[in-house]
Amino acid sequence: MKYTTILFDSDDTLLDFKASERQAIYRAFELANLPFDEEIRAVYSEINHGLWKALERAEISTEELLCERFRRLFERYCYDYDPSAMNDLYFNCLSETAFTMQGAVEVLEYLSGRYELDIITNGVGYIQTARLGNADIRKYIKHLFISGEIGISKPHKGFFDYVLSHIDEKDKSKILVIGDSLTSDIKGAINAGLDSVYIGEGESQATYCVSNILELKNIL
Repeated sequence: MKYTTILFDSDDTLLDFKASERQAIYRAFELANLPFDEEIRAVYSEINHGLWKALERAEISTEELLCERFRRLFERYCYDYDPSAMNDLYFNCLSETAFTMQGAVEVLEYLSGRYELDIITNGVGYIQTARLGNADIRKYIKHLFISGEIGISKPHKGFFDYVLSHIDEKDKSKILVIGDSLTSDIKGAINAGLDSVYIGEGESQATYCVSNILELKNIL
């Protein structure tokens, strides 16, 4: 067995963030009595995606991102609502969601007991912890590393340096990163000198590429 420790990304690798986001944001706007439809959701997603990419480039902090996305959206639609209050409302709704990617639990059960399974994720601590608990995934995971608690995000080497200093395995050749983001997970693994698995379509610099999480059984 080449690897002893697996570092899983969370969102869109183990947890279905798109499903969680959709449910949570519709519910939040409903509670705030603000209009919301598919057009507004698409605009929000574009704003949010751009800001998360800016976070990966260290151009913005997590705290700034969380309110800025709603500030820009409310400015676009002339909504008179506090962006910070909306973010809190959205987070409360998001923390109650429990969607997993198809095949994720099956793979975790397959790997559990043979590898140390850890999670490395960009996000806010209590949100990610709650969602993993709601989805009944936390029981498979030894360590949970969240950028909002560490103070630095993937793909930066400092994030991975922190992770490596807190796990038992010190031989980098025995550690494997698994994720769906080329700019966050795979780039981060490369920066840290770790092997990686890219879950997705198209070319990548990852050590391995699979089209879905169940194909990990062919590697591990």
